Amino acid sequence: MAASSFRFGRFRVCAATRELSDGSRAIELPARAFDCLVYLIEHRDRAVGRDELIAAVWGRADVSEALLNHTILKIRRALGGGGSDWIRTVPRFGYRWAGAIDEGDAAPLDEAAMPIAPSRDRPSRVRWIALAAALAVAATALAIAWRVGSRRESVVPAAADVAAPQSPKAPALPALVLPAEIDAPDDWKWLRFGIMDLVANRLRSGSLVTVPSESVVALLRQRGAAGGDAMLADPSLGQIAALRVLPRVKLENGRWTVTLDANGMQRAVEAQADAADPIAAAREASNRLIAKVGLTPSKPDQDTVPGLDDLLQRSGAAMLADQLDDARKQIEAAPPELRNVPRVQQRMAQIELRAGEYEAVEKRLEALIDRLDPKRDAALRARALITLASSYVRRNLFERADEAYAEAIALRAEAKDPEALGIAYLGRGVVLATRGRFDEASADLGRARIELETAGDPLGVAQVDVNLGDFQAMRHRPAAALPILKNAADRFEKLGAREGRVYALIALAAAERALLDPAAALAATDLFWPPEANTSNPRMQWNAVCARIEALAANGRLRDASVLVARVRTESDPKRDAAVRLAVEADAARIAAARGDFAEAARRVDASTTPALLDADKRLYAKTLLLGAGASRKTGDGVHATELAARLHELAATTDDEAIQIDAAIADAEQALADNRRDAALQGLAAALQHAETLNVPDDLVAAGAPYVDALIAASHLDEARAVAGRLAPFADRDLRAAWAQVKLYRALDRPDAERNALGIATRLAGDGVLPDTADSPPPTASAAR
Repeated sequence: MAASSFRFGRFRVCAATRELSDGSRAIELPARAFDCLVYLIEHRDRAVGRDELIAAVWGRADVSEALLNHTILKIRRALGGGGSDWIRTVPRFGYRWAGAIDEGDAAPLDEAAMPIAPSRDRPSRVRWIALAAALAVAATALAIAWRVGSRRESVVPAAADVAAPQSPKAPALPALVLPAEIDAPDDWKWLRFGIMDLVANRLRSGSLVTVPSESVVALLRQRGAAGGDAMLADPSLGQIAALRVLPRVKLENGRWTVTLDANGMQRAVEAQADAADPIAAAREASNRLIAKVGLTPSKPDQDTVPGLDDLLQRSGAAMLADQLDDARKQIEAAPPELRNVPRVQQRMAQIELRAGEYEAVEKRLEALIDRLDPKRDAALRARALITLASSYVRRNLFERADEAYAEAIALRAEAKDPEALGIAYLGRGVVLATRGRFDEASADLGRARIELETAGDPLGVAQVDVNLGDFQAMRHRPAAALPILKNAADRFEKLGAREGRVYALIALAAAERALLDPAAALAATDLFWPPEANTSNPRMQWNAVCARIEALAANGRLRDASVLVARVRTESDPKRDAAVRLAVEADAARIAAARGDFAEAARRVDASTTPALLDADKRLYAKTLLLGAGASRKTGDGVHATELAARLHELAATTDDEAIQIDAAIADAEQALADNRRDAALQGLAAALQHAETLNVPDDLVAAGAPYVDALIAASHLDEARAVAGRLAPFADRDLRAAWAQVKLYRALDRPDAERNALGIATRLAGDGVLPDTADSPPPTASAAR
């Protein structure tokens, strides 16, 4: 007979009384979720197919997989952080209970028995994706997932052929609606964005692909102030939008007149309507404009609750203007019958998300999703799931986010809803990247790109390109990242999206440094210098300064780099720019080492290698530990050098990051040399170089190869030293470490002419710094592509 109660970890489930408890705390589960949990436990000896589970729990076959997925999500959520370990997904089949079970009435197990979800390294550059909204106004799921529910829930139609494509396969350019010009008292100023968004939605309903309002606001904010007529005629906007529309709204004698001036498609078009209400006038003017361009407007949604449309337009306009308090107050002041409408609940969750109130978002949306039928309310349910997933991501609850994005994708996959799908795929791609699943992440970003292109969101497409380039960089593929990032920078430039372009160029400079092309890295930073002329975002400005410091130092311009280091220390915000300040302290350590001031370098290493830097940029943290170990040995502090090498070794043991493992192998080998264990050192450096050869990233090759040449020469293994130095020779005219390896080799081989030529190159590359000590030289500062 089947047991009536089960224990797993700290949980107890009693089938007879239908109770789930966490220790002494009762956990509420919906009836179907409880039945699913019990069924999976009872059949834990095998995987349970989706159809079998649906039939067993619901007793019928017409239940959607999306509903089943959400039910499993509820169970996992109830079981806490290890929920996905208790219930495993069996791809393309169903689910399996994976945890150990104790049957009967034994006392609950200690909490430590609960399985812990396996931890994976979050690649250091993912920190940018999580901050994309602040740094590049990125149209990513992490930055603007609130957007997809901010308009009416009509399905976005397929693109209309509104402009002649550049090639038979090129998609038509979208329409773009500018902020409205308002001639009315100040209390109607909200119409500037409210009418813009309404007109954009109506154009979209008429099968005219239209740039999302949030992307328009972001673009215009980055491009700088300009009058409506100037923007309407702006030729650069004509490169990204087939039709530019400027709404003009006027209140006169109690009547509202809305005029839509449209420019594009080789003609100028005007549509006008008047009414007692501005919303009604804007809607009718939009319908007339749609008809004038040869399309058919859809029937407007019929609000079931009076005042709903006005509330959504007003609160949406406030959100577009970043007036979150105003948007919240509007909803809180609405009558209960409006506040409880699902779309209003979703809007409030969007406000809470942008305000950083993540627990409130989750509480609100988890309750809302329970009310939304996967078939009848699929569009709104998907948008609520995307907003919920964004909250999970910001709290590092990646398993939950993955499940929510997956259900949203399943709900909209057949609905031709490219905006929701684009953001969901983009969000899931980011989540997959945090778990090191880069092939799947890149595939999802590719899907996101197609959907956002279809949705007419050029800013979103450009940001997908940046993230694709970042993913390649995370995977130690800077050569693959380079063309993607260049394309993204070009796209941002055409859009006039200054901040997005700055970020793409920062990432581009990092890739160039990893490829040991410091001149190209500096040229990339020239394109956004000075940063205050290219972005008004202070956080972005300091990231740009950090990139400039690294590029200057890589080119031997240590004095110029030091001036910027001092600027960061004195002018940046200690709290808001904490990660940048730590990165700059690490850069200062490299600059000091390049000048031969190893005591200062060691001090800066100790100041920068904090847990905060480890969390923000694990690779930079590792490279700085390696630098610090070498600098400490130079100052005679072998004990501290050993401590730093040990920290790096411990870090490498907990990560799959191959670059960090290479750094740790170098540190161990250099420690072995310091301990007079020459054979162990040579073996370690050989292994590090072999690992670097596998990655084939020039910066890693030189980082491993340069000390190996030193060690081989010291051991009188000149033939092997010649072979390794030859591998570094292609970089000897661009990197001081590689150049100095050539100097050391030619000196050992007694080739004075070749040594003299190599020394000249090394001297040029050292710039404001000093040449390494010929008697005892750990490799000089690495270019350390971050």
